[in-house]
Amino acid sequence: MASGAMREIVLSLFLLFAGLGAVASSQVQALLLPESAAGTPYIFKAPASLLGEGEVNAGGYSSSERTGVPAAGAVEPAMHVLLKDCPYDQTHARECRVHWAPLAIESSLFLAFENAGNLYTGYSYRWDTTHGKWWDRYINSVKDFRFNRWSDDNPWYDDYVGHPMMGAIRDFIWIQNDPKGMTLEFSNTSPYWISRLRAMTFSALYSLEWKIGPVGEASIGHNDYYFPENVGGPWTNETGWVTLVTTPVGGTLWAVGEDLLDRSVIHYLENKSRNPFLLLSYQFLNPARATANILRFRPPWYRDSRTVKADSFWSDPTPEIAEGTVAANVIMPVKQPQSGPYGGRNEFGACWGLSLFSGNLFGSESSVKYMPIDVLYSRLLTMRPHFAFRYAPELTALAMFDEPVPGAIDPPNLRHRSYGSGLNPEAFELGFRPTHKVQPFLSQSSGFVYYFTAPVLLPKGSQFTYSVDFGGGVRIFRKLHQSYTLGYRYRHIENSGFSRGTDANTFYVGVSRFR
Repeated sequence: MASGAMREIVLSLFLLFAGLGAVASSQVQALLLPESAAGTPYIFKAPASLLGEGEVNAGGYSSSERTGVPAAGAVEPAMHVLLKDCPYDQTHARECRVHWAPLAIESSLFLAFENAGNLYTGYSYRWDTTHGKWWDRYINSVKDFRFNRWSDDNPWYDDYVGHPMMGAIRDFIWIQNDPKGMTLEFSNTSPYWISRLRAMTFSALYSLEWKIGPVGEASIGHNDYYFPENVGGPWTNETGWVTLVTTPVGGTLWAVGEDLLDRSVIHYLENKSRNPFLLLSYQFLNPARATANILRFRPPWYRDSRTVKADSFWSDPTPEIAEGTVAANVIMPVKQPQSGPYGGRNEFGACWGLSLFSGNLFGSESSVKYMPIDVLYSRLLTMRPHFAFRYAPELTALAMFDEPVPGAIDPPNLRHRSYGSGLNPEAFELGFRPTHKVQPFLSQSSGFVYYFTAPVLLPKGSQFTYSVDFGGGVRIFRKLHQSYTLGYRYRHIENSGFSRGTDANTFYVGVSRFR
């Protein structure tokens, strides 16, 4: 159970790398929040239908509502506070209140991610969570928390590097949902420091839940028993005050440091180049903020205080402001009704899959688990009214292969994991209803994966494997050129000697951008 925070760091960096999926889009539209930028009010009020016949902009509100100019014949609405003015608002305006629903969703996503990381990387977490009386063990875990000592017996980099980074992510989850702080860049002013102290309070409560709450380390994995940290070393249950303090306090200091780097370094680099890969690389100076952005389905480089739009082939062209709207403060163009055709000639995206049980159609090895993370590209070859045919090669950025170890009897060593990367150059997709928002499809591909950590398909395994798969799914378009995918693949994996193989029942989800 040691080095839990370092596992979380690795998983957070994985989330940052997952931001590559957002590189395909200059600015991924939020699923949880309306558009925000300095100088633009959050509107949760009077739709245009109640304001007269003024021009309607993105979000369904009159352009006059964003610009302060009443639409012709409209009843002038109550004064709204601009988002950039919320840190200084004394009227308790509704648009300046914390966005509790998105905050709860993003916090829950991160909490689930942390728990999943512990369960995935730690055999003891999985065993302790699924054995014994769960509620009794949770209560005992809370009782046995060592509030009488500072150290939790973990390495210093866990307590003073890993946990502060986790705290900074929690800080930014709060900040990006708090209008009184989201547009503030680093400054030695009361509004800035008050907003960061509010974030630290949230982080402290989150840390308390993570350590002794019903959805954290006390309940998932349990810490109700002592074990030797090292052979012959002291017995410990890895609890203590240190992480309850260093996570929120160190996290706030980390977040302030990222704010300073964002204002003085990243902002300067953004003005030099808006290349999406460069924008992504800059975020290694702001890893906590980048992770929090991904949790709200934004690209890692997104900022509430300014517009950061990637400049690439995959970006949206600069929209023209529709005739009749006022340019001042208009961030989004007039919203137009969307109609087909959906998709485009080129597709770029990413998907994550998981197979928890093996098939036996072609392979002989059972009880194998498989998890691929793929980067997708496809090119439209031909399209007819009722179907479309695409060439769809894939790059397997990371593949995890989990299999039983022959002859093992020690519970922590019963299974072995290997990691690799590969390519499926032969791949095609047949889609149906290409002009509709929901498009079923069939797919087929073949290629290879090289496992760089250890041989797979033991005992006569190899690091090089071949694969072939077939499957299908459904692509759901959120916008004309943005889609989500739900799919299934039956994938056969064979070692290089064609002597041992397994079949993976892989269910996957993906996101794509078309152009």
